Amino acid sequence: MSDTKAPTQAYKASCHCGAFAYNVTTASLHDATTEVVRCNCSICLRNGYLFLYVPNDQITFTSGQFEDFKSYTFATHSVAHYFCPTCGSSCMARSIRPGFFDNTSIVNIRLFEDVELDNLNYKEMDGRSYTKETAEARVAEIEAQKQGK
Repeated sequence: MSDTKAPTQAYKASCHCGAFAYNVTTASLHDATTEVVRCNCSICLRNGYLFLYVPNDQITFTSGQFEDFKSYTFATHSVAHYFCPTCGSSCMARSIRPGFFDNTSIVNIRLFEDVELDNLNYKEMDGRSYTKETAEARVAEIEAQKQGK
């Protein structure tokens, strides 16, 4: 999660084959208060996700459309993970459960252009150990941060 007071920056992102390209405007990854989430759950490990939570309206597609992604859900089926049907790049995830991260995308910054991953501020997330209760507590924490509390 990033600090809402951090300076913003626009990043170009794309899947490997270029069928999907998009711009993401979010808190600067170079700002010390911006935290990139590194989760150890089964899907994040397998897909190499490093992510930020970004309002949907801060993502603009320049190639392809969101509706053309393929998606995958698992476990509670609350979040759909979206990937390119051609090259398989894991681009982002969005909640499909009403009231749970509405209007928010979880973007994989590994698809951002010109970002030096070694220089980022990471927040470790133990998704592997989540229960329903700990997941809901994490959601409440993120929502509070988004509102500047």
